[in-house]
Amino acid sequence: MSIKSLAGQTIYYGFSNIASKLLNYFLTPLYLEVMAQAYYGEMSTVYAYVPFMNIILTYGMETAFFRFAKKENSQTVLSTSTISLLFSTISFTILLLLFRGPITNSYIGELGGLTGRPGFFTFLVLIMAFDALTAIPFAQLRLENKPVRYAVIRLAGILTTIGFNILFLVILPKTSLSGLIGHSEMTMGNDQLGFVYLSNMLGSGVTLLLFLPQMLRISWKFDTALWKQMLNYAVPLIFFGMAGMVNETFDRAWFLPQFLPGDNLTEKKELIGIYAANYKLAILITMFIQAFKLGAEPFFFKQAEGKDPQKMYARIMKLFVVLLCMMFLFVSLYLNVWKIFLRRPEYYPGMAIVPVLLLANMFLGIYYNLTIWFKLTDRTKTGAMITIVTAAMAFLLNWWWIPIFGYFGAALATMVCYFIQMAICYLLGQKYYPVPYHLPRILTYIGGAVVTYYIYELLNRTLLSPGNIYALKPASLIVATVFFGAYIWFLLKMEKKEFSRLPFVGRYVAKL
Repeated sequence: MSIKSLAGQTIYYGFSNIASKLLNYFLTPLYLEVMAQAYYGEMSTVYAYVPFMNIILTYGMETAFFRFAKKENSQTVLSTSTISLLFSTISFTILLLLFRGPITNSYIGELGGLTGRPGFFTFLVLIMAFDALTAIPFAQLRLENKPVRYAVIRLAGILTTIGFNILFLVILPKTSLSGLIGHSEMTMGNDQLGFVYLSNMLGSGVTLLLFLPQMLRISWKFDTALWKQMLNYAVPLIFFGMAGMVNETFDRAWFLPQFLPGDNLTEKKELIGIYAANYKLAILITMFIQAFKLGAEPFFFKQAEGKDPQKMYARIMKLFVVLLCMMFLFVSLYLNVWKIFLRRPEYYPGMAIVPVLLLANMFLGIYYNLTIWFKLTDRTKTGAMITIVTAAMAFLLNWWWIPIFGYFGAALATMVCYFIQMAICYLLGQKYYPVPYHLPRILTYIGGAVVTYYIYELLNRTLLSPGNIYALKPASLIVATVFFGAYIWFLLKMEKKEFSRLPFVGRYVAKL
């Protein structure tokens, strides 16, 4: 399996992932338009908890599936992991629904706008259940190199979600049919959260339905001995994933509500809404990282069976960082353009966190690339310990910085934690599974991107747009484009040989 194959699969996965996230992202202006800041903050808080639950519901079985699936036993691994997830998901769903009253009436329920609305909670539980049940079918498509089918099913789910969002939030409120779906928990005023959750549930349900023919073809044989081996491998990944989510989503779920000064819950929800809306401007890097993970994980496991895979991993890392740096500048240099997605001026003050979060996500992407060493060497417990240490650091830094800097402190803590996590993973990886990464060039490219942005920001703040650095002015756009073009030229000169070997773009780079 060559790097061209990885690039091709990443493009397919990237298309479906980027398209789905962009389509979903286009809902953000709609939400910001029709919802009050506090309501958007409630929704952001709820969706910050969902990834935690997804980790518990899948308990590392997806990665264990890749690790244990060989040609000779792939069907046994498939059926065992599917049956395991089916029974655990049904059990956990019943348990959550039995306790939905105490959960929705808790502080977390109040913060997420679930108090007195058990129907909302039911929608959320079903979303998580449907997503857990499709984890292995999606993994099967990745393992079998079927990115087109993967993309079709992924897009079908997100288009269903978007369609119902538009139906419930835009079309029906303007018609006489709005009363037909009115409900004590889902009114057509400022409280549209129920329709958002219902739309998401329907989208996840359609995805599961599309997988039913594939799931029904499974042999449905359960290998207890194999399941114990998979579980032993996968359980540490729960702590790995949970601790990782502390850094990734807990700022909105818990740190900001707890550590923001003052006792006004509505004001805190509004600040969380500002933070969450601007967090989404880092979506480009996040989309690429997710697309890369989808293509790279099965690729790395298969590559490990070949000769000298470390050189391939090092080459992939360098190209990965190059693309991340380009995306970092593409978003940060053109923030005065990207702000149109925020719709309302009250969200603009939060744009200062975007470059910090872009850099944070760059470190996170590099970390994901580095984690292959403990997955290949079966040291998943070490991986769990790395993320537990950085989760503790996240708690400390958020407790320290949020009362001082507000939500900017949360963004800064996220960046520092991801950097520490990345550094620890690199150092341990070089000890247990050495890979000859091109460290000088990687550091040069990251440092060059950061310096380029901050030089531009200094010019923008003092000369181009003093007093309003996010104003959409021709001079700012021209200078940003010059800076971006200069950085791209620098990368092409440094990596001309590497780029010329890539599919699609190689033929054009070779002519430069």
